[in-house]
Amino acid sequence: MRNDRRHAILASGLAIALTATAGHAAITVGGSSLIGQLDYSDTFTIGAGAPGAARQTYPPQTFPLTAGVENVESTYGNPAQNWPSDAWSIATDAAVNPGAFGYPGGSGAGTADGFTQRGGGGDWSIAYGLRDVFVVQSDFVQMSDRVDITIGATPNNIFGAGNISVFFRTTGFTPFGEIGIFNGALETNTGLTSGIPAANAWENYALLVNIPNDTIEVFVNETSRGTIDLATVGGGAYAGVLSNGFVGFGGAGDDRLWSDNFQIGAPIPEPSATILLGLAALLGLRRRR
Repeated sequence: MRNDRRHAILASGLAIALTATAGHAAITVGGSSLIGQLDYSDTFTIGAGAPGAARQTYPPQTFPLTAGVENVESTYGNPAQNWPSDAWSIATDAAVNPGAFGYPGGSGAGTADGFTQRGGGGDWSIAYGLRDVFVVQSDFVQMSDRVDITIGATPNNIFGAGNISVFFRTTGFTPFGEIGIFNGALETNTGLTSGIPAANAWENYALLVNIPNDTIEVFVNETSRGTIDLATVGGGAYAGVLSNGFVGFGGAGDDRLWSDNFQIGAPIPEPSATILLGLAALLGLRRRR
């Protein structure tokens, strides 16, 4: 089942049981157990099945992107956005440049008809600015150094002013640890573990960003790895920096970067909130009798 969180509520005792299944290495757009309402998404589909003429006629691995291919695929009624035209090309499982890193093969979640491909390290983002509490999520092939998600005021650059980046590294990575946080000048080891055993495999990465609370919850394969309190981590070096102006992904450490299934939107409400709403409705019905 796509939703990794199964909730059982016993009305008589109001008992709650929460269980989690094993995480998935790739998550299709719309299949996230973390996002309740999508604001933007991109499957990077090309060819006959792609929405829009630009991606239908785009030759795989053409760089820079031809006109229109950089447009974000689905906007759900929100303002149109686009990726940088020189961030990457779009490849497929059948048309890919493996480089020295070596393409690990399809993710099973849409790479057959399109995913991003970049030579060397880099970062890319889209303008956002819609919510103060949101989830940003994507599939990515884990790099030998890091995969990163960046949220902030400056696009396409982890070193930009007003940016916060979360770095994902493999289990036991030294000297920076497995989950790091970076503000353009300083990286701090959060002490969280990634659960990523090795590089060069498809994984799914997500952040639950809460600007009012100044916190970021970190997910790998839709399993929470813990929450970073920006008011305290690094002695407060990251406090008060979070913004929702731009969101994006990137990485470094190898000669190829591959990603797929970008999605961002409102988080699924916490079970407690859903239960309270249900209880309120139940009590309301009882009072009307």
